[in-house]
Amino acid sequence: MLRRKSTEGVSIVMLYLWFAGNMFYGAYALADNLYFGLVIQPQLFALFTLINIMQVYWYRYKLSFVSVAAASLVLCIFYAGLHVGMWKAIDAAIRRDQHKAVEFMGVLPAVLIALGFFPEFYVCVSEQSVEMSNVFIAFDILGGVFSTISLAFDHTFDYIASITYLIVVLLDLVLVAMKIFFSVRSTQGLAHKQKQGSEPGREELVLQSKVDMRTEACTDNASDPSTA
Repeated sequence: MLRRKSTEGVSIVMLYLWFAGNMFYGAYALADNLYFGLVIQPQLFALFTLINIMQVYWYRYKLSFVSVAAASLVLCIFYAGLHVGMWKAIDAAIRRDQHKAVEFMGVLPAVLIALGFFPEFYVCVSEQSVEMSNVFIAFDILGGVFSTISLAFDHTFDYIASITYLIVVLLDLVLVAMKIFFSVRSTQGLAHKQKQGSEPGREELVLQSKVDMRTEACTDNASDPSTA
């Protein structure tokens, strides 16, 4: 996104669902006393997802820096508060042997993250192109694979936690298949190129705004009799 200065082809609904899913999974991993790396991983994923959300607001919706920073702060506060609350709730459920509640909180992140892929699938089918970078998809798949493997080296293999990673790998492979399909049909990347050529960027909009303001000022001076 940063290199292209565009977020076209990326669903913001997907990003928000991923953000929420990682918040719940981070709380579950912490309460379930998973391996340290598996506790940090969802926090980092949520951070990178938040950065992507802010890029959408900046590049697509052209919000000001102050607005983007305020939105980021609100989301961080929301994440921290709900994360701590869910961590304490899951920890209490584990100590009380409330297995159904613990299982639900372990499966919920997988459901949210999986649901997040479907708005992106819709965008990809609509544009006949997958705009996610190959590097991102590759790292996402490798992250899911290695995270699943690392569960085997924990004190006990957490099958519920593995669901989240395996679903991500499976749905990322769907994106890979779609990317190959659209490349064969020669539509891969065309939607972004067309929009990039037809829509002005942030710099162009700022420059045009300044020109319009100067033109309006000149017009007002010319029509004001006192300046004659």
